[in-house]
Amino acid sequence: MESNPYTSPSANLFGSSGTEMETVPQDVITPLVRTKFWVRLVSVLLWISAILMLLSGLAMGLGAVAGFSGTTGAAEAGPLIGVSVMYVLMALFYIFPAVKLWAYGTQIARLAVSRASADLVMALNTQRSFWKIIGVLTLVGIGLGIVMVIGLMVFGAAAAMNSLQVNPD
Repeated sequence: MESNPYTSPSANLFGSSGTEMETVPQDVITPLVRTKFWVRLVSVLLWISAILMLLSGLAMGLGAVAGFSGTTGAAEAGPLIGVSVMYVLMALFYIFPAVKLWAYGTQIARLAVSRASADLVMALNTQRSFWKIIGVLTLVGIGLGIVMVIGLMVFGAAAAMNSLQVNPD
């Protein structure tokens, strides 16, 4: 074999034959497999929470519409319908992390069987995607909390100013 000094260097990433798949050491797989039960448990709990919130929101909304029918009941039904909409929206926010966690558990199971580095990369990417969703939802929750506190302060100050005004009657 003749070596050409003008060619770009290359490396065989798959060992000696070039076609073998790289296997992940068992020391890496074992901790992931040990977390699979907990990943699935939290995913199922998130699904149960989302379903209960969804059912509660729908029941509250239907109860508000059915219980406060007529012209005088519309004012009382408004806040209850608002709370029911919030429950449905919160249920939807629980579904995305539940899906990602379930997919992560599936990737761990696939990795345990195949021991392929591609499956390890897929499992880690799925976990990264889960934490990205959790981070975004946390930031959205903090932002909504700040907006709610500011809104309560503004409406509270407006209500206090309104109650301090003296009627000239």
